[in-house]
Amino acid sequence: MIVARVRRTLRERALLEPGMRVLCACSGGPDSAAMLVALVRLAGELQLALDAASVDHGLRAGAAADLEFARTQAHQLGVPFHALKLQLQAGASLQARAREARYAALTRLAVQLGASRIAVGHTLDDQAETVLMRILRGTGLDGVAGIQPLRTDGVMRPLIDCRRADARRFALDCGLQLADDPSNRDRRFERVRARAEILPRLREENTQVDAHLAQLADEARSAAQVLELALLELSPRPDRAGLELDAASWLLRPSALRRRALGLWAARHSGSEPGRAQLLQLEHALEHGGEVWLAQGWVAAGPGGGRLRMRASDAASKNSENSGV
Repeated sequence: MIVARVRRTLRERALLEPGMRVLCACSGGPDSAAMLVALVRLAGELQLALDAASVDHGLRAGAAADLEFARTQAHQLGVPFHALKLQLQAGASLQARAREARYAALTRLAVQLGASRIAVGHTLDDQAETVLMRILRGTGLDGVAGIQPLRTDGVMRPLIDCRRADARRFALDCGLQLADDPSNRDRRFERVRARAEILPRLREENTQVDAHLAQLADEARSAAQVLELALLELSPRPDRAGLELDAASWLLRPSALRRRALGLWAARHSGSEPGRAQLLQLEHALEHGGEVWLAQGWVAAGPGGGRLRMRASDAASKNSENSGV
């Protein structure tokens, strides 16, 4: 069941091309173990060259043991294994920093091996949790789009259409020993609370809520692609790509398209995409006038009628001077 589903996902979502080298990120847990088995069984027909790697972030004592679980799984399946060890310090945003460091290490290894894809074991359940968390925080179309099945940097999710329980059962049926990460039960983490508390309550209302949230992510990504194509018509010409925005024609376009164009224009200068509240303010300022404070001390202001100008606040100017920019 899992192998057939992964085969369809690889084909329908165009995650890879035959003959590619794939680096499989393995944690020793059930999801990545199931992914590795499925790719091994498909390697012949797809002419894939496979490597496996596991990352020890140096954050907990059991991580080294988990890495050995992953090593054993790879050896059982005849896949070359690479151990990657990091040294992260405990502190704020630990999960985000660990994820960033992990992907950076995997990317370096993929380049060394000549791998065109990095396969990770995110499942349909992970997609549902991600979409739910972003909705609860407050998000727009990009947030609802959730986890990308294939990122522009080559990271792919072969299990994105598979349920977590099915992946675990498949890995156990294949005779693999599985690691158990205790952080997956730590309710201090938002994802664990969504998994253990919120989604079970929602399933009482509709048992298919996980699938519906994952389908919503697919729909949001499709809609975003349509917006990106339409956005080409609104992209400022080279002579208008600076701090001045004279775009009265944008006021005649759909709001979703206008906000996306404003967000890209603002991000070009402030360095980060504006949040939903800021996009609404930018939209109002574009039409009626006003000013909007953005990241890094940048301010967008204008008289309305489709005109805005980006300027750096005094604080932003001082930061630029101090950094030598």
